[in-house]
Amino acid sequence: MTSCTPSARTQRAYIVLAELSDSLSDADDQDTQHIRKCGHAVSHLITQSATQLLRYVQGKEASSFDSNESYSLSTIDLTFETLASLAQDMINTIPFHIVPKHWLRLYTDVAILQSIKDVVMNRREGDGRATDELWSKAVRRLDMAIIVAGAIGNKRKDWVIELIEIIQAKFELANRASDLEGMRVTKKPRIEQPAVDVDPLLFAPKPIPVLQEPPDIESYLENHLDHPFIVRGYLNGLNASPRWPACERWASHEYLTEAVGLGRVVPVEVGKAYDDESWTQKIIPFTDFLRRAGFRDSFGTPLEEDATLPDSPLYLAQYGLFDQFPTLEKDMSFPDYVWSNPPSPSNYPSYVAPQNVDGLIVNVWVGSGNGEIISPAHTDPYYNCYAQVLGHKRVWLAPPECAPFMCAYGEGQIEEEGLAEQYMTNTSKIPILRPINHFLSLKADYPEFFEHVWPESLEAVLEPGDLMVMPPGWWHAMRGEGKGPAWSVSMWY
Repeated sequence: MTSCTPSARTQRAYIVLAELSDSLSDADDQDTQHIRKCGHAVSHLITQSATQLLRYVQGKEASSFDSNESYSLSTIDLTFETLASLAQDMINTIPFHIVPKHWLRLYTDVAILQSIKDVVMNRREGDGRATDELWSKAVRRLDMAIIVAGAIGNKRKDWVIELIEIIQAKFELANRASDLEGMRVTKKPRIEQPAVDVDPLLFAPKPIPVLQEPPDIESYLENHLDHPFIVRGYLNGLNASPRWPACERWASHEYLTEAVGLGRVVPVEVGKAYDDESWTQKIIPFTDFLRRAGFRDSFGTPLEEDATLPDSPLYLAQYGLFDQFPTLEKDMSFPDYVWSNPPSPSNYPSYVAPQNVDGLIVNVWVGSGNGEIISPAHTDPYYNCYAQVLGHKRVWLAPPECAPFMCAYGEGQIEEEGLAEQYMTNTSKIPILRPINHFLSLKADYPEFFEHVWPESLEAVLEPGDLMVMPPGWWHAMRGEGKGPAWSVSMWY
């Protein structure tokens, strides 16, 4: 192999490798202590392999290696593959919420090391022989480190995102016009949101209150904590709020593809509702998901769907997309309410704010309209600023005190209901927001619901640009309305 001067991006990958290798070699490093919980052999193998890979890419002569550590790249490959398989097996063998963090740490670190080895370090700069399979595998692997393991560990998420950008830039993925399927245009017309003519009250007797002006923080804390409300057009920019560029930009498949780069994958739900028997989950390319959800190019032309995608609706639901695609977060802003540190409302005294650094959890909900996707009635333990960025969404609400009559999963015998119901105790069995004729026919099966809940329930259709603010513990069901995709952002606080 002839020598060549590494580019700035490859030098940055060297630095990532060196920092990770140093972290694994530091016995006092907290992340290293996590890895050691995987066992001495695992800790030794990943540390040794990282060190040997670093020495290899630094151009050390083979004779400088210890005679007992004569590693070849194929040996390093095999070690990484073995450790990746072990981490995956340990994550898959038990319910995810009780997976020990050290296996997630191992999964993350091995993904970083494998991707550096496979794509960045083992190719000459400008070598056109790198295949699409090579780069796509590396990008997917790094995406999976975020999706599966949260890329946990000091600097890990930053390294993962940076390596994805390095890989995309190295192989000129982000700017390959041929891979953007001819969608690049010199002028980007605004994509108009289609109007939707829907009855706002189908499943509840009362509308969700609409405020003409967003309350200031003092008024919010004094007068609006214990009930939901909507501010129409909040995202379009009002006196008290900046405009969200997302309301236009995120409607374009082209913009989204260029913003995140090619080769990205996302976790989607497959099915109409998560309590359906046929419901499942799948990892698919982000661009394929956008096609199936009905996104359009910059001229508003629908994109041809991939015939290999499932016929069932696909839903990017309750997912921290901005952790994976942080560049998109610049297109939005956070309402002041999320920083207001509200107290527990009187009808939900068990409220506790999210226990992360920011006290804020941000998720997206992206899917097709036409009533294809329904979120069953359920509760969340946090206050929520719910921003409707694209499309229309029907929302049904009921207060926390209605809980005894909501027929939640898990209220019967666990042995009879099955394992899945143990994890849906915040979800109602009553099929709200299904076809209206079907809903009305439920009175015979759920008389207490119609006697105690229905009179207290609220309903509205959120339009593009609307913001709904909801207290914790409120039951809520949602359904995409009208044609085209619906994109919502929830901000739990």
